[in-house]
Amino acid sequence: MNNLILYQKVYDFMLYIFPIIDKFPKYEKFALCTHIKSCVLEIMREIIRANKSRNKRPILYDIDVKLEELRCLLKFAHDRKYLSHRSFEHSSKLLSEIGKILGGWIKSVG
Repeated sequence: MNNLILYQKVYDFMLYIFPIIDKFPKYEKFALCTHIKSCVLEIMREIIRANKSRNKRPILYDIDVKLEELRCLLKFAHDRKYLSHRSFEHSSKLLSEIGKILGGWIKSVG
């Protein structure tokens, strides 16, 4: 059941963050924007993969690493003033919630 909640939370995060990222400066469109979007999409892809896999633990740890990478990218975007403080705080809150759900899933397969 956690996996479906996790999938929905990441999907909701995508709906929130993608329009914000699309407003980044043009010179960041093909670097930072693309990297953030692909990181989120990879997390989604790995959730689907973990859901269909018998050996979930390594995949879940890969998701955790991607989640941390995403946090770093968003902090960098905030520090560069591409991401407002309000948007950064809200996205951090959403990612924290995703991390807690992921942590629960990791413990449940352990």
